[in-house]
Amino acid sequence: MSSATGQPSRREQQRADTQAEIKAVARELLNEAGPVGISLRAIARRMGMSAPALYRYFPSLEALVTDLCVDLYAELRAHMLADADTRPDGDMVGRLLAVARGFREWSVNNRPEFSLMFASLNEGSMITPPHAGRAVLDPEAEPYRSLVRFSRVFCDMFNRVLKQTPAERGYTLATPRIPPLTPELRAEVIECSQAMGLDAPIEYSYTFMSFWVRLYGLVTMEVFGQLPIVEQSAALLEAEIYVMAGQLGVDLAQVSDPSHHA
Repeated sequence: MSSATGQPSRREQQRADTQAEIKAVARELLNEAGPVGISLRAIARRMGMSAPALYRYFPSLEALVTDLCVDLYAELRAHMLADADTRPDGDMVGRLLAVARGFREWSVNNRPEFSLMFASLNEGSMITPPHAGRAVLDPEAEPYRSLVRFSRVFCDMFNRVLKQTPAERGYTLATPRIPPLTPELRAEVIECSQAMGLDAPIEYSYTFMSFWVRLYGLVTMEVFGQLPIVEQSAALLEAEIYVMAGQLGVDLAQVSDPSHHA
């Protein structure tokens, strides 16, 4: 029970400390053997505890992994926002690009963690039940809630770029050209964009989704060693950023610190 000052009691603090230690050991095992290396038995052995004793802190392995993913999404999000804060407050395009680069930087430097966070959301993982589709996923349940919170960093930055006036931005954004969309695809793009907090005309909603798919796809392929470009993967990201910026009529020479190499 918390004390009258609002601070956790000694017992609560000890419990929180033990939970943090359990997750730290789980992360060690993740880095040593990948997601399949995480087990209650292995954690207990490393901590000098019995496996049943871990159930006092986490009701299941799934709950432990979910809690670890929540921490990792928060860590990734903080890393991206810290990168954004290296840019001037008014340079929203520069801040958006910093977030994109920060996403790649953290991901390639934390490949096992990335695998747990993103690959484990695939069908049949220990987090997502087999054959789980979008319709049965609860956006308020973890780790999806933290995943959405992480994703909204990009959406929030993109929103701020759109809301700036040409005078604030220093140039006028172009209205991007988009391909013909079926009514069903148009409706789903709008629905997904609004779910992430983006309220913009279809030209920008589709472009945002396209940007996110390209960025996430590029980073994922690099993390899993499937990217054909190996030695110059950071330069490939910069080339893609250049192309994406061009779709919005953005001259990167007008953006503070337009080039960055991880």
